Amino acid sequence: MKKTKATFRPVLAALLAAALILPAAAQAQETDLITVNPTSGPMTAEEVRRMTEDAAEAFYDNGDLRDELESEITQRSEVVPTVNYQTEEREFYILTHNGNSMRFFMEIIGEPDENGRYPLYITLHGGGGGPKEGNNDEWITMSYYYRTSVENGIYVACRGITDTWDLHFREESYPLYDRLIEAMIVLHGADPNRVYLLGFSAGGDGVYQVSPRLADRFAAVNMSSGHPNSVSLLNLANCPICLQAGVRDWYDEDAMRSVRAAEFDETLSGYREKYGFGYEHRVFIHVPAGHNYEDYKDTDALVLSSPALFAERAEDSDALGVFLEVMEECGIERDVSELSYYPCGDSEVFDIGITEAVTDTLGLETETANTNAVGYVSQFTRDPAPARLVWDLSTRANTREKNGFYWLEADPSVDRGVITAEYDHDSNTITVEPDEEVNGDFAILFNPSLVDVSRPVVIRTGDIERVVRVNPSEEILRDSMLENGDPALGCVGKIMYSDIASAGR
Repeated sequence: MKKTKATFRPVLAALLAAALILPAAAQAQETDLITVNPTSGPMTAEEVRRMTEDAAEAFYDNGDLRDELESEITQRSEVVPTVNYQTEEREFYILTHNGNSMRFFMEIIGEPDENGRYPLYITLHGGGGGPKEGNNDEWITMSYYYRTSVENGIYVACRGITDTWDLHFREESYPLYDRLIEAMIVLHGADPNRVYLLGFSAGGDGVYQVSPRLADRFAAVNMSSGHPNSVSLLNLANCPICLQAGVRDWYDEDAMRSVRAAEFDETLSGYREKYGFGYEHRVFIHVPAGHNYEDYKDTDALVLSSPALFAERAEDSDALGVFLEVMEECGIERDVSELSYYPCGDSEVFDIGITEAVTDTLGLETETANTNAVGYVSQFTRDPAPARLVWDLSTRANTREKNGFYWLEADPSVDRGVITAEYDHDSNTITVEPDEEVNGDFAILFNPSLVDVSRPVVIRTGDIERVVRVNPSEEILRDSMLENGDPALGCVGKIMYSDIASAGR
């Protein structure tokens, strides 16, 4: 049927009415806008992109920064007091920053990538509480331990800054790790998105503690034969982790190093289920190994198929008692420490006995896997501005000189509770939800590699929704790159959560 002009009159009237309403609505929305950096002006997406590229180039070309970093690092050649290397003269570096120092070995291996950059492997040695000579031995060992698996990269072996049991995660060590990474980026061409942390024994203790506190720095980490000391790994949503331990590595009846590592398989999977993303991980429980095993080369290692099941059965079935019984049957002293450190390969009968105890008595399945720690971490690249975050404020390094965590920021006094945050690209919306335990204000940072600041940004929390206009600030961008020591973590503006939560009230 042919439509007449009268048919369209109601539609035209509605359109005219809408046209009259729209300017008023737009004006109201404009009035409700929160403007970030009101003294700056808006920019197009292309202008923001160019400004970000220019600021990153300026960061790398900053002669004052380069001079400052070079002045903090000295190279030394001297006899390092050791037990096993008494006559060895060693060349090493010393980083001194804000009155604290860290020694490290460094080697650049192979060739850079097409962008002239290298992956950076930071390694932490074993040892811990004891004489400095023993820790020096462990440090020298770590100078080549994982190095054989690095084909291209910067290999750094850090010396613990003390000789105490917590030598890798003293409070004063965290700014040194940040500064070390910055120095490797600026002076030696390290790729800020391919920084990896690996540690064995006391170095594994260090990885447990350092990685969740500096998670925004690392693309992936590997923990071998360490003890978690009750640490939370909640901050590793965007930082993959490999955890390794020998099945009979107890250390003592309370430490239960193998069981604690195995427990994280279920814990990290539970985090992923709860938050719906992230927490990439692998757990390798080596059989029939104790404290030592091969995690430094490509090999088909025998590991447990289900670490979580081992953690469950270890106490229910008294795995420690089962293993000690095998020791006694093999004529080895029944001792928990000896159980952990007795070498694989010294007694075939003992190795077979432990393996059979695992598979037959405890009813656990095994499989073979490549447990090369360098190979595991190297497959990952950091996303410096991930779309989803989980920040456990109770697990942070308050001595860091930066207060940010990816694109959130809080004063060190804010040290309780959990913040979850998410960005949706299509709607240019940030959703932030602090739980009731969060004990202070925090900021949302506008990282231009994540948020489209050329458009209005919607920020939601609870039942509150606010529209924010971000006028990008070149000064803030450059300052934040310097503060973080990493151009990929720069932001063009920030807004306090309280300004969103209280707006309109």
